[in-house]
Amino acid sequence: MDKLEEKLKKSKTGFVRIDGKVSDKNRHERVQQFQSDKDVRVAILSITAASQGLTLTAASSVVFAELTWTPSIMNQAEDRAHRIGQKNSVNIYYMHGRQTLDDLIFALLNQKSLVTTDITDGRRISLGINK
Repeated sequence: MDKLEEKLKKSKTGFVRIDGKVSDKNRHERVQQFQSDKDVRVAILSITAASQGLTLTAASSVVFAELTWTPSIMNQAEDRAHRIGQKNSVNIYYMHGRQTLDDLIFALLNQKSLVTTDITDGRRISLGINK
């Protein structure tokens, strides 16, 4: 996140940053700035900060530069841009470093998502667990 912030400052691109260090009050102010200020086109958000109570309907693209182990947290982070009031399509992208821990995390996220979807859809599946 620090490197992204440095790049945006150098390119003079308007942005807000929200991570665990930002207070609730400042978090709300930054969301409002992103939502209403046409010069602020980028929000740098940590997954855990983005997965809780933010409305970012001004977004047209979301790029995740990090992954977490829990699909529901990833879904919640995506949903910040897919809220009531969103009028446009939103494209979601995940940065995935090949031959990094991302390979393992992404595979586990995918597997967990499939299991969750199968369970909530009421379909019987084999989890492939050895007895």
